[in-house]
Amino acid sequence: MKTYITGASGRLGRRVLKLVDAVPLVRGRKGLPGEVVTDFSAGSLREVLADAGCIIHLAGSMRFWDAKGMREANVELTRRIVENSPEKCRIVLASSISVYGKKLREIPADEATRTNPDSAYAKSKMDAEDIVRGRGGRHAILRLGTIYGPEFEDYSNILRMLEKGKMPIIGSGRNRVPFVHVEDAAKAVAAAVEMGQGVYVVCGESRPQEEIYSIACRELGVRPPKKRISQRMAGLVGWMQEMLARMGVGPKLTREHIGILGMDRAFKWERAERDLGFSPRGVEEGINEVVKEYKKGKTG
Repeated sequence: MKTYITGASGRLGRRVLKLVDAVPLVRGRKGLPGEVVTDFSAGSLREVLADAGCIIHLAGSMRFWDAKGMREANVELTRRIVENSPEKCRIVLASSISVYGKKLREIPADEATRTNPDSAYAKSKMDAEDIVRGRGGRHAILRLGTIYGPEFEDYSNILRMLEKGKMPIIGSGRNRVPFVHVEDAAKAVAAAVEMGQGVYVVCGESRPQEEIYSIACRELGVRPPKKRISQRMAGLVGWMQEMLARMGVGPKLTREHIGILGMDRAFKWERAERDLGFSPRGVEEGINEVVKEYKKGKTG
């Protein structure tokens, strides 16, 4: 029996491939070892996945301004994979802490905390989870924190704004922001191929927004931001960025990003630590790595 992986060419997928012997499923040639090209239709998936013992499903959309596209990529693709895989096949799904909503019902939250998906993205992730759970059988649903690491353009945008003194503090700045390093997330995904059952929060420590900026600015060699902007005004800026994105202009910060940066959220990861050996690195170490890569890219 084989292990298959979707989203293998993505930033998380590439790291998972270094840890797991899996066959990448791709729409077009990516140059990945052993990749199999499929159009992800029901018929194609039924044929390709006939010998699947495990499917690592990482593919999806984070184009927050395109609700229809997210629905197709996050929900309907999950449905086709689940419905056209062998009955005893294990499913490892990359979900998101977004399913808890921006205002957590309890802090810190864990797997038992009631979900409250409050955006099109969060709802699409919740629906994907329901599809996997509804199938029954062996599965691990990983609710990943806000993934960060080298090569994440989202953070390059924020670092550029910090460097130029244009990144404001959203709200009080004392809210905690939950992160997980891409390599730590990849290790949890790899472990879930063999271990675990049910839902897991895979998220590292949460640090205050102001503190995160200060860590990054220290490594950048610039002063941390002092200017503040209200949540409401920041949300308006995010909405305008999404409007531009619909016209083909890449957004710097969407309303989803604003919510991630500006709302107070913290999580417990004891279950993932116990069952999957999840051990997140400290945020300061990870942020310094990201900033160093950013600076290297500017001089390279």
